[in-house]
Parts: sequence; C-alpha cells; structure tokens
Amino acid sequence: MINQLMTKTDVQNNVQKFSFVKSLLSFISMIFLLIVLPVSCCDWEQPVPLPTAGKPTSGRVVLVEDFTGTSCPNCPSGNAAVESMLEKYPDNTVAIAVHSNFLAQPAVTGEPRLNHAEAEAIEKLLGAWDAKPEAAINRTIFSGQPKIRIAKPDTWLQFMEQELQKKPGVDISIEKNYNSATRELSMKVKVVAKEAINEAVHVHAMITESHIILSQKDQTQGTISGYEHNHVLRKVLSPIPGEKIADNMVAGQSIERSFTYTLPTHAQLWVDSNCSLVAFASQNETKLYILQAAETKLK
Repeated sequence: MINQLMTKTDVQNNVQKFSFVKSLLSFISMIFLLIVLPVSCCDWEQPVPLPTAGKPTSGRVVLVEDFTGTSCPNCPSGNAAVESMLEKYPDNTVAIAVHSNFLAQPAVTGEPRLNHAEAEAIEKLLGAWDAKPEAAINRTIFSGQPKIRIAKPDTWLQFMEQELQKKPGVDISIEKNYNSATRELSMKVKVVAKEAINEAVHVHAMITESHIILSQKDQTQGTISGYEHNHVLRKVLSPIPGEKIADNMVAGQSIERSFTYTLPTHAQLWVDSNCSLVAFASQNETKLYILQAAETKLK
C-alpha cells in the first residue's frame, strides 16, 4: 500500500516537472517568434540584389582597333588582350583587327592575305606608330601616351576602362537587310545626339569577319597552323575619315546614313555567317575621337 502510494506521488511529481519544462519551452518559443522570426521573415521576403560584377552604367561602347598581322610574332598577345576585354565587357566593347601592311604577309606562303588598302589607310589616318601590336582605343591620346596607338597589350584594358567611365555623346544603332542568295547588304546607321555637339560629326560603317582559320607567326611557338583570326576588318563602307553628317548637332537630333555592299565569294574568306557590321560616330578629322560605337551580326 505504501509502495503504491509512493508510486502515485512520484508520478504526480513527474507530471508537475514535465508541466514546468513544457511551460518553459513554450515561453522560450514565444520569445523566439516575437523577436527572431519577424527579422528573418523580413529578410527572406525582400529581394536581394545580385552583384553586377562591375558592369558599366555609363552606356558607353568603346571601339578597340588592334593593329596586327599574320607575320607578326608578338601579335597573338595583342589578340589575347582584346579577347580579355570582350570577355570582361561583352556589351561595351567593339573590336576591329586591322591588318595593315607591316608584317601582314601570310605566315605560310600561298595562304590568303588579310591586309588591304583600306586597313593601311586607317593606319595612316591615325598617325605615327612604332611597332605591332598596337591598339587605338576610341582613337584618343591618353595622358602619358605620345600617340593614339598604344603598345604593351597588358595596358590596354586600363585605358579602355577610363573610356567606360564617360557617358556617350550620341546613341548609334544599326538596321540591316541582307539577302543570303544574292549576298547584297543594305545597312542603315542612325545617330542620335544625347547632348549638344558643337563640332562636326562623322559616321563610319565597316564589315568585320571572325573565325578565319589561317597560320600565324608566334614568338614562342614559331608558326601556328590553324590559328583563329577574329574581328578582322574586311571592308570599310564609309569614307576612311568617316562621312560627315553634320557640322554640329543639338540634343535629340537624329541623322541617318545608308550603305550598300555585295559580299564577294571566296573559298576561305567572306563567310557571311561569320561577318559582323560595325558602326561608330566620331568627331572631326583632326580630333578623330570616337563618340560611340555599335555592332551587330550580319545574319
């Protein structure tokens, strides 16, 4: 009888202890809900902005002209520097590989030449040069640089990033109509002033071609067979200094120019699916400075 009574007492004590622990846990849970969860829910419900990885906000598209050649052993380093710019700023970079005459003979006799008179004319337009590879970045002379074209490909990115900080003076767009059967191209370039421009404005139109497989001289590998040449200048549709479209422009003013061309046929070159259309607006023939650039695939 005593054991039975003690057992009941023990049970009652255990029930009381359990009730106390349960009450304590309920109180702690309530405090957690009142204090912690509102903060967590607030954080969870609000959208978290994703990092932009340094994407420029200026709207600037920079023109990079890489002066190169298939018989230039150091030029692959310049090509690699341009590809790095395109990889880092794909929406803000337009690249042109200018195969002017110096070191432009084919790396292997009998292969097609990528140099032509228009590329050589652009080289002369931009003035003094020392060697290859060199790059013109928006055709400007940067502080500490003696001329438009810059040597040392490992410095090109820093100069390009300076230009990316500047807002463009104009918007530029490309409309195209291409007939694959006849290979006839109609290209319309539209320039819209974003601010007053108190000097002459020129428009430029070009065709480039990528994925051209030819040999290339290289400083360490000798001659590389099967080298991929990209952004190669194939044709200048406008005059070399550009076509003057205005002596000045007021903000909001829009001007268009049209260009036509029939693409040649060739066993290795002029593959229309590898071609792109490039347009840019520049200041007068003396300053040469590029206000904005644009690019679109031919097809």
